[in-house]
Amino acid sequence: MLSNGAIMYSYSVVAVPIGLEFEASRTAMMLGITVMTLCGGIVSPWFGSLVDRWSLKGMMLLGALGMSLGYVALSLTTATWQVPLVYGALMMLGTNLLGPLTTSTLLARWFTKKRGMALGIAAVGTSVGGFVFPPLIQGLIDQHEWRTALRYLGAGLFLVSVPAVLLVVNSPQLRGLHADGAPMDPDFVPPVAAPVSFGLLLKNRNFILIAIVMSLLFATYTGVMSNMVPFAMGRGLTADEGALLISALAVAGIVGKLVFGAVADKMDLRWGLGASMALVIASMLVFAYFQGLTALTVGSALIGLAAGGMLPVWGALLAVLFGAANYGRVMGMMNPLIMPLTLAGAPLAGFIFDQTGAYTGAFLTFAGALCLGIALLFLINMSDRAEA
Repeated sequence: MLSNGAIMYSYSVVAVPIGLEFEASRTAMMLGITVMTLCGGIVSPWFGSLVDRWSLKGMMLLGALGMSLGYVALSLTTATWQVPLVYGALMMLGTNLLGPLTTSTLLARWFTKKRGMALGIAAVGTSVGGFVFPPLIQGLIDQHEWRTALRYLGAGLFLVSVPAVLLVVNSPQLRGLHADGAPMDPDFVPPVAAPVSFGLLLKNRNFILIAIVMSLLFATYTGVMSNMVPFAMGRGLTADEGALLISALAVAGIVGKLVFGAVADKMDLRWGLGASMALVIASMLVFAYFQGLTALTVGSALIGLAAGGMLPVWGALLAVLFGAANYGRVMGMMNPLIMPLTLAGAPLAGFIFDQTGAYTGAFLTFAGALCLGIALLFLINMSDRAEA
Protein backbone atom coordinates (compact mmCIF):
# COMPACT_ATOMS: atom_id res chain seq x y z
CA MET A 1 0.00 0.00 0.00
CA LEU A 2 2.68 2.48 1.03
CA SER A 3 5.33 1.97 -1.64
CA ASN A 4 3.03 1.57 -4.63
CA GLY A 5 0.51 4.15 -3.47
CA ALA A 6 3.00 6.82 -2.48
CA ILE A 7 5.48 6.32 -5.33
CA MET A 8 4.03 4.66 -8.42
CA TYR A 9 0.36 5.69 -8.22
CA SER A 10 1.23 9.22 -7.13
CA TYR A 11 4.07 9.98 -9.54
CA SER A 12 2.01 12.10 -11.90
CA VAL A 13 0.49 14.02 -8.96
CA VAL A 14 3.96 14.94 -7.70
CA ALA A 15 5.35 15.55 -11.20
CA VAL A 16 2.95 18.41 -11.98
CA PRO A 17 4.09 20.97 -9.33
CA ILE A 18 7.74 19.98 -9.79
CA GLY A 19 7.42 20.36 -13.57
CA LEU A 20 5.81 23.78 -13.15
CA GLU A 21 8.51 24.84 -10.66
CA PHE A 22 11.35 23.97 -13.02
CA GLU A 23 9.48 24.68 -16.32
CA ALA A 24 10.18 21.11 -17.50
CA SER A 25 8.83 19.45 -20.65
CA ARG A 26 6.59 16.40 -20.37
CA THR A 27 9.50 14.21 -21.43
CA ALA A 28 11.73 15.66 -18.69
CA MET A 29 8.92 15.26 -16.16
CA MET A 30 8.92 11.52 -16.86
CA LEU A 31 12.66 11.05 -16.28
CA GLY A 32 12.24 10.41 -12.56
CA ILE A 33 10.24 7.24 -13.01
CA THR A 34 12.47 6.21 -15.93
CA VAL A 35 15.70 6.50 -13.93
CA MET A 36 14.07 4.77 -10.94
CA THR A 37 13.08 1.84 -13.14
CA LEU A 38 16.54 1.71 -14.73
CA CYS A 39 18.37 1.65 -11.41
CA GLY A 40 15.93 -0.89 -10.00
CA GLY A 41 16.43 -3.16 -12.98
CA ILE A 42 20.21 -2.99 -12.65
CA VAL A 43 20.32 -3.93 -8.98
CA SER A 44 17.32 -6.28 -8.83
CA PRO A 45 19.31 -9.49 -9.65
CA TRP A 46 21.53 -8.70 -6.68
CA PHE A 47 18.51 -7.84 -4.54
CA GLY A 48 16.83 -11.05 -5.66
CA SER A 49 19.82 -13.12 -4.60
CA LEU A 50 19.87 -11.40 -1.19
CA VAL A 51 16.14 -12.04 -0.77
CA ASP A 52 16.75 -15.80 -0.91
CA ARG A 53 19.81 -15.66 1.36
CA TRP A 54 19.35 -12.74 3.79
CA SER A 55 16.62 -11.28 6.00
CA LEU A 56 13.52 -10.12 4.16
CA LYS A 57 12.67 -7.93 7.14
CA GLY A 58 16.04 -6.18 6.96
CA MET A 59 15.68 -5.52 3.25
CA MET A 60 12.17 -4.18 3.69
CA LEU A 61 13.37 -1.81 6.42
CA LEU A 62 15.94 -0.46 3.96
CA GLY A 63 13.13 0.05 1.46
CA ALA A 64 11.04 1.93 4.02
CA LEU A 65 13.96 4.22 4.80
CA GLY A 66 14.66 4.91 1.14
CA MET A 67 11.03 5.78 0.41
CA SER A 68 10.72 8.14 3.38
CA LEU A 69 14.04 9.89 2.81
CA GLY A 70 13.27 10.09 -0.90
CA TYR A 71 10.36 12.45 -0.39
CA VAL A 72 12.35 14.61 1.99
CA ALA A 73 15.19 14.79 -0.55
CA LEU A 74 12.71 15.55 -3.34
CA SER A 75 11.48 18.56 -1.36
CA LEU A 76 15.04 19.92 -1.33
CA THR A 77 15.67 19.76 -5.10
CA THR A 78 16.60 22.99 -6.85
CA ALA A 79 16.87 21.82 -10.49
CA THR A 80 15.21 19.33 -12.83
CA TRP A 81 18.26 17.06 -13.06
CA GLN A 82 18.18 16.40 -9.30
CA VAL A 83 14.73 14.80 -9.44
CA PRO A 84 15.80 11.65 -11.38
CA LEU A 85 18.74 11.24 -9.00
CA VAL A 86 16.41 11.14 -5.99
CA TYR A 87 14.13 8.62 -7.67
CA GLY A 88 17.04 6.47 -8.84
CA ALA A 89 18.90 6.41 -5.52
CA LEU A 90 16.15 6.46 -2.87
CA MET A 91 12.67 5.88 -4.31
CA MET A 92 14.09 2.84 -6.11
CA LEU A 93 14.69 1.21 -2.72
CA GLY A 94 11.04 1.69 -1.82
CA THR A 95 9.63 0.24 -5.03
CA ASN A 96 12.03 -2.73 -5.07
CA LEU A 97 12.39 -3.64 -1.40
CA LEU A 98 8.77 -2.95 -0.44
CA GLY A 99 7.38 -4.26 -3.73
CA PRO A 100 6.72 -7.64 -5.37
CA LEU A 101 10.36 -8.77 -5.09
CA THR A 102 10.16 -9.06 -1.31
CA THR A 103 6.44 -9.31 -0.61
CA SER A 104 5.69 -11.99 -3.20
CA THR A 105 8.73 -13.98 -2.08
CA LEU A 106 7.45 -13.82 1.48
CA LEU A 107 4.02 -15.09 0.44
CA ALA A 108 5.47 -17.82 -1.79
CA ARG A 109 7.25 -19.16 1.30
CA TRP A 110 4.17 -19.08 3.51
CA PHE A 111 1.54 -20.39 1.05
CA THR A 112 1.29 -23.27 -1.41
CA LYS A 113 -2.29 -24.52 -1.69
CA LYS A 114 -3.88 -21.07 -1.92
CA ARG A 115 -0.87 -19.11 -3.10
CA GLY A 116 -2.76 -17.24 -5.83
CA MET A 117 -5.44 -16.16 -3.39
CA ALA A 118 -2.83 -15.05 -0.85
CA LEU A 119 -0.98 -13.03 -3.48
CA GLY A 120 -4.25 -11.47 -4.61
CA ILE A 121 -5.40 -10.48 -1.13
CA ALA A 122 -2.01 -9.01 -0.22
CA ALA A 123 -1.81 -7.14 -3.52
CA VAL A 124 -5.06 -5.36 -2.61
CA GLY A 125 -2.78 -3.14 -0.56
CA THR A 126 -1.33 -1.60 -3.73
CA SER A 127 -4.82 -0.62 -4.88
CA VAL A 128 -5.73 0.76 -1.47
CA GLY A 129 -2.57 2.85 -1.71
CA GLY A 130 -3.58 4.04 -5.16
CA PHE A 131 -6.99 5.04 -3.83
CA VAL A 132 -5.67 6.85 -0.76
CA PHE A 133 -2.42 8.51 -1.76
CA PRO A 134 -3.08 10.49 -4.99
CA PRO A 135 -5.92 12.59 -3.51
CA LEU A 136 -4.10 12.73 -0.17
CA ILE A 137 -0.92 14.09 -1.75
CA GLN A 138 -2.88 16.42 -4.02
CA GLY A 139 -4.69 17.71 -0.94
CA LEU A 140 -1.39 18.29 0.87
CA ILE A 141 -0.05 20.17 -2.15
CA ASP A 142 -3.22 22.27 -2.36
CA GLN A 143 -3.01 23.21 1.34
CA HIS A 144 0.75 23.69 1.60
CA GLU A 145 3.63 24.69 -0.64
CA TRP A 146 4.64 21.48 -2.47
CA ARG A 147 8.01 21.21 -0.73
CA THR A 148 6.37 21.31 2.70
CA ALA A 149 3.77 18.79 1.56
CA LEU A 150 6.44 16.30 0.50
CA ARG A 151 8.25 16.64 3.84
CA TYR A 152 5.03 15.87 5.70
CA LEU A 153 4.55 12.89 3.40
CA GLY A 154 8.05 11.53 4.00
CA ALA A 155 7.65 11.76 7.78
CA GLY A 156 4.24 10.08 7.68
CA LEU A 157 5.49 7.23 5.51
CA PHE A 158 8.33 6.55 7.95
CA LEU A 159 6.01 6.48 10.97
CA VAL A 160 3.68 3.95 9.31
CA SER A 161 6.03 1.75 7.26
CA VAL A 162 8.69 0.89 9.85
CA PRO A 163 6.27 -0.55 12.48
CA ALA A 164 4.53 -2.55 9.72
CA VAL A 165 7.80 -4.05 8.48
CA LEU A 166 8.81 -5.02 12.02
CA LEU A 167 5.86 -7.48 12.04
CA VAL A 168 7.36 -9.50 9.17
CA VAL A 169 8.40 -13.12 9.85
CA ASN A 170 10.87 -14.24 7.18
CA SER A 171 9.66 -17.84 6.80
CA PRO A 172 7.23 -20.33 8.40
CA GLN A 173 10.19 -22.40 9.64
CA LEU A 174 10.96 -19.61 12.12
CA ARG A 175 7.56 -20.35 13.69
CA GLY A 176 7.99 -24.14 13.57
CA LEU A 177 5.67 -24.48 10.57
CA HIS A 178 5.62 -25.59 6.97
CA ALA A 179 3.83 -23.58 4.28
CA ASP A 180 0.06 -23.23 4.76
CA GLY A 181 0.50 -23.48 8.54
CA ALA A 182 1.21 -27.20 8.60
CA PRO A 183 3.11 -28.30 11.74
CA MET A 184 6.79 -29.09 11.25
CA ASP A 185 8.64 -32.11 12.57
CA PRO A 186 11.24 -30.82 15.10
CA ASP A 187 13.93 -32.82 13.26
CA PHE A 188 12.98 -31.42 9.86
CA VAL A 189 15.85 -29.80 7.96
CA PRO A 190 14.65 -27.47 5.17
CA PRO A 191 16.11 -28.44 1.78
CA VAL A 192 18.56 -26.00 0.27
CA ALA A 193 17.88 -25.35 -3.40
CA ALA A 194 20.83 -24.93 -5.74
CA PRO A 195 21.00 -21.27 -6.83
CA VAL A 196 19.71 -20.84 -10.36
CA SER A 197 22.02 -18.87 -12.65
CA PHE A 198 21.12 -16.01 -14.97
CA GLY A 199 22.69 -17.91 -17.88
CA LEU A 200 20.47 -20.93 -17.23
CA LEU A 201 17.36 -18.77 -17.06
CA LEU A 202 18.26 -17.07 -20.35
CA LYS A 203 18.07 -20.51 -21.98
CA ASN A 204 14.62 -21.16 -20.53
CA ARG A 205 11.91 -20.29 -23.07
CA ASN A 206 9.24 -19.82 -20.40
CA PHE A 207 11.42 -17.30 -18.57
CA ILE A 208 12.00 -15.24 -21.73
CA LEU A 209 8.35 -15.31 -22.80
CA ILE A 210 7.06 -14.28 -19.37
CA ALA A 211 9.60 -11.45 -19.29
CA ILE A 212 8.44 -10.14 -22.69
CA VAL A 213 4.76 -10.33 -21.79
CA MET A 214 5.26 -8.63 -18.42
CA SER A 215 7.49 -5.94 -19.92
CA LEU A 216 4.71 -4.97 -22.33
CA LEU A 217 2.20 -4.80 -19.50
CA PHE A 218 4.50 -2.82 -17.21
CA ALA A 219 5.52 -0.42 -20.00
CA THR A 220 1.90 0.38 -20.73
CA TYR A 221 0.91 0.63 -17.09
CA THR A 222 3.88 2.83 -16.17
CA GLY A 223 3.37 5.04 -19.21
CA VAL A 224 -0.29 5.62 -18.42
CA MET A 225 0.08 6.03 -14.66
CA SER A 226 2.94 8.52 -14.84
CA ASN A 227 1.09 10.67 -17.40
CA MET A 228 -2.42 10.33 -15.99
CA VAL A 229 -2.81 13.76 -14.37
CA PRO A 230 -1.22 15.72 -17.26
CA PHE A 231 -3.36 13.68 -19.69
CA ALA A 232 -6.55 14.39 -17.72
CA MET A 233 -5.75 18.10 -17.54
CA GLY A 234 -5.23 18.11 -21.31
CA ARG A 235 -8.75 16.71 -21.69
CA GLY A 236 -10.20 19.58 -19.69
CA LEU A 237 -10.22 18.01 -16.23
CA THR A 238 -8.69 19.51 -13.10
CA ALA A 239 -5.66 18.12 -11.27
CA ASP A 240 -8.00 16.91 -8.52
CA GLU A 241 -10.13 15.04 -11.08
CA GLY A 242 -6.96 13.54 -12.53
CA ALA A 243 -6.01 12.28 -9.08
CA LEU A 244 -9.51 10.82 -8.74
CA LEU A 245 -8.99 8.88 -11.99
CA ILE A 246 -5.99 7.23 -10.37
CA SER A 247 -8.14 6.43 -7.34
CA ALA A 248 -10.81 4.89 -9.59
CA LEU A 249 -8.08 2.76 -11.15
CA ALA A 250 -6.99 1.66 -7.70
CA VAL A 251 -10.51 0.73 -6.55
CA ALA A 252 -11.00 -1.39 -9.66
CA GLY A 253 -7.63 -2.96 -8.90
CA ILE A 254 -8.99 -4.26 -5.59
CA VAL A 255 -11.70 -6.15 -7.46
CA GLY A 256 -9.20 -7.40 -10.03
CA LYS A 257 -6.78 -8.71 -7.43
CA LEU A 258 -9.44 -10.56 -5.48
CA VAL A 259 -11.07 -12.05 -8.56
CA PHE A 260 -7.88 -13.01 -10.38
CA GLY A 261 -6.29 -14.17 -7.13
CA ALA A 262 -9.25 -16.48 -6.43
CA VAL A 263 -9.16 -18.07 -9.88
CA ALA A 264 -5.35 -18.22 -10.14
CA ASP A 265 -5.33 -21.46 -8.15
CA LYS A 266 -7.96 -23.03 -10.41
CA MET A 267 -7.19 -21.96 -13.99
CA ASP A 268 -4.51 -21.92 -16.65
CA LEU A 269 -2.47 -18.91 -15.55
CA ARG A 270 -1.80 -17.96 -19.18
CA TRP A 271 -5.49 -17.19 -19.59
CA GLY A 272 -5.30 -14.95 -16.54
CA LEU A 273 -2.53 -12.83 -18.06
CA GLY A 274 -4.33 -12.85 -21.41
CA ALA A 275 -7.46 -11.47 -19.79
CA SER A 276 -5.40 -8.72 -18.12
CA MET A 277 -3.88 -7.71 -21.44
CA ALA A 278 -7.29 -7.63 -23.16
CA LEU A 279 -8.60 -5.30 -20.46
CA VAL A 280 -5.63 -2.96 -20.91
CA ILE A 281 -6.19 -2.87 -24.68
CA ALA A 282 -9.83 -1.88 -24.09
CA SER A 283 -8.67 0.82 -21.69
CA MET A 284 -6.22 2.26 -24.25
CA LEU A 285 -8.99 2.51 -26.83
CA VAL A 286 -11.24 4.35 -24.37
CA PHE A 287 -8.46 6.82 -23.53
CA ALA A 288 -7.68 7.33 -27.22
CA TYR A 289 -11.19 7.96 -28.52
CA PHE A 290 -13.40 9.16 -25.66
CA GLN A 291 -13.51 12.31 -23.54
CA GLY A 292 -15.18 13.47 -20.35
CA LEU A 293 -14.83 12.40 -16.74
CA THR A 294 -17.26 9.47 -17.02
CA ALA A 295 -15.55 7.88 -20.03
CA LEU A 296 -12.07 8.37 -18.60
CA THR A 297 -13.21 6.84 -15.31
CA VAL A 298 -14.35 3.76 -17.25
CA GLY A 299 -10.95 3.59 -18.93
CA SER A 300 -9.22 3.91 -15.57
CA ALA A 301 -11.39 1.14 -14.12
CA LEU A 302 -10.50 -1.20 -16.99
CA ILE A 303 -6.76 -0.76 -16.57
CA GLY A 304 -7.24 -1.06 -12.80
CA LEU A 305 -8.91 -4.45 -13.20
CA ALA A 306 -6.03 -5.52 -15.44
CA ALA A 307 -3.35 -4.29 -13.05
CA GLY A 308 -5.09 -6.08 -10.23
CA GLY A 309 -5.06 -9.30 -12.19
CA MET A 310 -1.52 -9.27 -13.51
CA LEU A 311 0.31 -9.11 -10.17
CA PRO A 312 -1.10 -12.23 -8.43
CA VAL A 313 -1.16 -14.21 -11.68
CA TRP A 314 2.46 -13.28 -12.48
CA GLY A 315 3.56 -14.23 -8.97
CA ALA A 316 1.70 -17.55 -9.07
CA LEU A 317 3.10 -18.31 -12.54
CA LEU A 318 6.71 -17.83 -11.41
CA ALA A 319 6.15 -19.95 -8.30
CA VAL A 320 4.56 -22.76 -10.31
CA LEU A 321 7.20 -22.85 -13.05
CA PHE A 322 10.35 -22.16 -10.99
CA GLY A 323 9.52 -23.12 -7.39
CA ALA A 324 9.41 -21.09 -4.16
CA ALA A 325 13.03 -21.71 -3.12
CA ASN A 326 14.45 -19.66 -5.99
CA TYR A 327 11.52 -17.25 -6.27
CA GLY A 328 13.46 -14.14 -5.28
CA ARG A 329 16.33 -14.94 -7.64
CA VAL A 330 14.01 -15.63 -10.58
CA MET A 331 11.99 -12.44 -10.09
CA GLY A 332 15.13 -10.40 -9.50
CA MET A 333 16.83 -11.77 -12.61
CA MET A 334 13.70 -11.20 -14.70
CA ASN A 335 13.67 -7.49 -13.94
CA PRO A 336 16.65 -6.62 -16.21
CA LEU A 337 14.74 -8.16 -19.12
CA ILE A 338 11.55 -6.33 -18.19
CA MET A 339 13.39 -3.06 -17.64
CA PRO A 340 14.09 -1.82 -21.22
CA LEU A 341 10.46 -1.69 -22.34
CA THR A 342 9.26 -0.56 -18.93
CA LEU A 343 11.77 2.28 -19.10
CA ALA A 344 10.42 3.32 -22.47
CA GLY A 345 6.76 3.56 -21.42
CA ALA A 346 6.67 6.89 -19.56
CA PRO A 347 9.08 8.92 -21.73
CA LEU A 348 7.54 7.46 -24.90
CA ALA A 349 4.11 8.74 -23.89
CA GLY A 350 5.61 12.11 -22.95
CA PHE A 351 7.60 12.28 -26.21
CA ILE A 352 4.55 11.49 -28.37
CA PHE A 353 2.66 14.24 -26.55
CA ASP A 354 5.49 16.72 -27.10
CA GLN A 355 5.53 15.87 -30.82
CA THR A 356 1.78 15.68 -31.51
CA GLY A 357 0.17 17.67 -28.70
CA ALA A 358 -1.91 14.62 -27.65
CA TYR A 359 -1.55 11.21 -26.02
CA THR A 360 -3.69 9.37 -28.60
CA GLY A 361 -0.71 7.99 -30.51
CA ALA A 362 0.81 6.67 -27.28
CA PHE A 363 -2.37 4.83 -26.31
CA LEU A 364 -2.67 3.20 -29.74
CA THR A 365 1.01 2.20 -29.65
CA PHE A 366 0.51 0.52 -26.28
CA ALA A 367 -2.60 -1.29 -27.53
CA GLY A 368 -0.79 -2.65 -30.58
CA ALA A 369 2.14 -3.89 -28.48
CA LEU A 370 -0.22 -5.74 -26.14
CA CYS A 371 -1.87 -7.52 -29.08
CA LEU A 372 1.57 -8.93 -29.87
CA GLY A 373 1.96 -9.91 -26.22
CA ILE A 374 -1.24 -11.95 -26.27
CA ALA A 375 0.05 -13.87 -29.29
CA LEU A 376 3.28 -14.71 -27.42
CA LEU A 377 1.55 -15.62 -24.19
CA PHE A 378 0.34 -19.04 -25.23
CA LEU A 379 3.79 -20.18 -26.31
CA ILE A 380 4.54 -20.61 -22.58
CA ASN A 381 4.75 -24.34 -21.76
CA MET A 382 3.05 -24.97 -18.40
CA SER A 383 4.37 -28.56 -18.25
CA ASP A 384 8.01 -27.36 -18.37
CA ARG A 385 8.74 -26.67 -14.71
CA ALA A 386 12.28 -25.76 -13.65
CA GLU A 387 12.36 -26.53 -9.92
CA ALA A 388 16.12 -26.04 -9.62
